[in-house]
Amino acid sequence: MSRRGSSRARPDALAALQAANEELRAKLTDIQIELQQEKSKVSKLEREKNQEVKQIKEHEQHKSTVVVTELKVKLHEEKMKELQAVREALLRQHEAELLRVIKIKDNEIQRLQALLTAVRDGAPDKVKTVLLTEAKEEAKRGFEVEKIKMQQEISELKGAKKQVEEALTMVIQADKIKAAEIRSVYHLHQEEITRIKRECEREIRRL
Repeated sequence: MSRRGSSRARPDALAALQAANEELRAKLTDIQIELQQEKSKVSKLEREKNQEVKQIKEHEQHKSTVVVTELKVKLHEEKMKELQAVREALLRQHEAELLRVIKIKDNEIQRLQALLTAVRDGAPDKVKTVLLTEAKEEAKRGFEVEKIKMQQEISELKGAKKQVEEALTMVIQADKIKAAEIRSVYHLHQEEITRIKRECEREIRRL
């Protein structure tokens, strides 16, 4: 009786073992399919992240170009305004100079008329001395006027040069800031991609 029971149990155990084996094979196939799907997802995520990083870089570069262009336009407009102001100041200065010259010429005419009267009255030595003295004074005044004008022009040119240098420094600093921001965003995305890869690898190992 025990032999018959034992002989029937063996085929049943073998069938159960074969069924378990088939089930394990099916599960292994499912795991392999899931693993392949996870790999595909990881590849897709990497492509998406790379595309996103590329788009961000292009966007930041575009923004940087726009900022630089706007700064250049603003600098040009400011320089045009400064030039207009300088032109108007020079016109006013020229008008004032003309009035001054006219006044000087009037005084000169009066002086020459006085000298002519003195010559007619017969005092040549006195006239010569007066003429030499006045010529020296006139030359000295003219030199001082030209000196002051040159100093003013030098001062204005230094001021304009300083403003241009400051604007250029601002543009360079803005470019550096934008470049640093782009590098920071790029590094953050690289770290995010690395983190996603690690998580996917852990998930794959777990599966």
